[in-house]
Amino acid sequence: MRKLFGTDGVRGVANTYPMTTEIAMQIGRALAFLVKDMRRGHRIVIGKDTRLSCYMIENALAAGICSMGVDVLLVGPLPTPGIAFITTSMRADAGVVISASHNPFQDNGIKIFARNGFKLHDDLELEIEDLIFSQKMEVLRPVAEEVGRATRIDDAKGRYIVFLKNSFPREYTLDAFHIVLDCANGATYGVAPHVFEELGATVTTLAAEPDGTNINRDCGALHP
Repeated sequence: MRKLFGTDGVRGVANTYPMTTEIAMQIGRALAFLVKDMRRGHRIVIGKDTRLSCYMIENALAAGICSMGVDVLLVGPLPTPGIAFITTSMRADAGVVISASHNPFQDNGIKIFARNGFKLHDDLELEIEDLIFSQKMEVLRPVAEEVGRATRIDDAKGRYIVFLKNSFPREYTLDAFHIVLDCANGATYGVAPHVFEELGATVTTLAAEPDGTNINRDCGALHP
């Protein structure tokens, strides 16, 4: 029986079980343990949306991962597919998205991608749960000189924008289009307007000023 993971990762109200910093740190430790082997240089990508609680969960995940001797790549706010792209393009061992999609800002979640950019297999999610609740990791801490490092990848958004633009046929342009974008004050606010503008469209952008608490508030798919 599953204890943490549902059909789309771990979800709940931020700062209440299971979306606490304690559980986030344990998830980070367990995931890092799964991706390690005898080689050095393992890396896990962490991205997020614009919820206020993402900061504390990001820090807890990163601390857990680094405590097991695995490095962290912090990419900041990016849409979920962008985290999958960065995970594969930077040849990371896994990717983690901190997001609750269309839910209100009080909620949050943790979703894990495998190195191929697809959702982590159910069996591996169960292994993570087993590591957390069996206390097996308590004897697996590396020595001080072997802990991991956390690095911010400042050009992650730019990499994803270039990827999206390159997926658009070169023989076409959006010069004749006026596009209205509702970014729902979410993770796409820093990506979508740039992509469509650089493809030639005239863009009117709505709900692109996230403040940590206004994600999906009176905007987005549920408020056309």
